[in-house]
Amino acid sequence: MKALISVTLLFVLVLLSGCLGSSSSSVAPTLSFMYVVGQGENDIRGLAVKSTGDLESLPIPTFPTNPRPIAMVLHPSKNFIYVVNETANTVSGFNVDHTNGFLTPIGTALPPTPVQSLPIAAGINSAGTFLYVLNQGSASISAFSIDPTHGLLTEIAGSPFPTVANPQSLVVSPTANFLYVGNGSAGSISGFAIGSSGTLTQLGGSPFSGGAGASVGRMSIDPKGQFLFAADSVNNTVLSFSIQSSGVLSPVAGSPFATGGLQPVAIALDNNGVFLYTANQGSNNVSGFAINAGALTPMAGSPFAVTSSGNPTPAFLTVDLTNTFLYVGNPGTLNITAFA
Repeated sequence: MKALISVTLLFVLVLLSGCLGSSSSSVAPTLSFMYVVGQGENDIRGLAVKSTGDLESLPIPTFPTNPRPIAMVLHPSKNFIYVVNETANTVSGFNVDHTNGFLTPIGTALPPTPVQSLPIAAGINSAGTFLYVLNQGSASISAFSIDPTHGLLTEIAGSPFPTVANPQSLVVSPTANFLYVGNGSAGSISGFAIGSSGTLTQLGGSPFSGGAGASVGRMSIDPKGQFLFAADSVNNTVLSFSIQSSGVLSPVAGSPFATGGLQPVAIALDNNGVFLYTANQGSNNVSGFAINAGALTPMAGSPFAVTSSGNPTPAFLTVDLTNTFLYVGNPGTLNITAFA
């Protein structure tokens, strides 16, 4: 099954797992909620994910945020969502209503939290105690402690922490205190250890090379924290690394792996870490792989076309909490493609 769901503007998807809600639709019950941000609208669009995989706008469809929201991250408690606002140089926090999916600002009497110039990505450690924002303009990482009750942010001592110039992406291990930054055309990944107070210390041997000619874009780590995968849009490949107990990255045998599509710009894994998908912006399709000890084997029929018309330029993708549906964000056609 493949379907197109229209939205006004799309750049990033976040699935809120574990939240069952009611809906006005008589077609199917709500499975979870999805939140979408777009650089042309200064708000967050909320969608109900139906048990059929269809998407339906929430009764209150949008929630305002600062100018040019570009990225989102969900707190491990699933009670808070944080939105990175690129041109405002802020991060906005929202409480999540688990019944209806509505978002309300954290600390309504407080302005959004300032960060450094051109923030583009964010991540939260597995304990949910620290939020990290990657600032492309200042080549730095802003670090904040998170109030577990109210979600309020407090910048920690030593923040912001320097990183390589012109960073492109950020990912935090779901199981250990490690953070990684993709360095784009530099072809490397910077690794940091997260201290007990939230401070960042560069790992020995960092930055880690992606190989000759590599360009490290968006990254993802498997649910067990054993492997890191990075999209290389220049060479149309996926880089695969084993994560050592020290946080050091080691290339997996056979890496990089060809996608069969052009310009892979985003990566998503299923919730068991068994399958990996790439959004191939240059060829308007999605590549699928089976994962075995970090090595990737293409699925039969891969890559899969996103749509038969237009120029969707897929740029973001995510798997729903039941591992039943894959959603692909298409900035070129302003819609979401849903796959079974």
